Amino acid sequence: MPHLAHRIRTTTAIAAATILLTGCAALFSPNPQPVPVSSNPPGAQVFVDDAFVGTTPITLDLDSRQSYEVRIRAGERERVLTLASSVEASYVALDVLPGLALAGVSLAVLASPPLEGPYDTTFFPAFLRFTGSLAGIGIGTGSALVAVGVDAGTGRWYRLTPTEIVVVFD
Repeated sequence: MPHLAHRIRTTTAIAAATILLTGCAALFSPNPQPVPVSSNPPGAQVFVDDAFVGTTPITLDLDSRQSYEVRIRAGERERVLTLASSVEASYVALDVLPGLALAGVSLAVLASPPLEGPYDTTFFPAFLRFTGSLAGIGIGTGSALVAVGVDAGTGRWYRLTPTEIVVVFD
């Protein structure tokens, strides 16, 4: 049967990992999102929502929370594309799952049988297990909620697709 100090160390390590792992979209998903635009031949005019932004090759830095219409024009030839904004499910999972995992582990510790030996005869270790488990549930749930709020609010959950535009004029 695990020793009380081992349980406390394990729960603390899981809590620390949860706090570090939640909010991953803020680390891996830039906002504004760079969208490279190129054409063959180069030098085509690029318009975003009817506003001229430059000529190819160019990298557009766009807010990933909204969709855009991109027009690329070379002389009389023109291509129109839509950059669609959508929620990246993997970022949502990275925000929510570590917190839920810590809450689940904390519930398992709370529901685990009492320690054998002299620790069972005192109130203090049972109280520690109870309060530590409640703290783990709170930290897990709280870190998930904070990560969700930060990533959703900053637009880090969103991704524009396509992520690159290449236009070949015949």
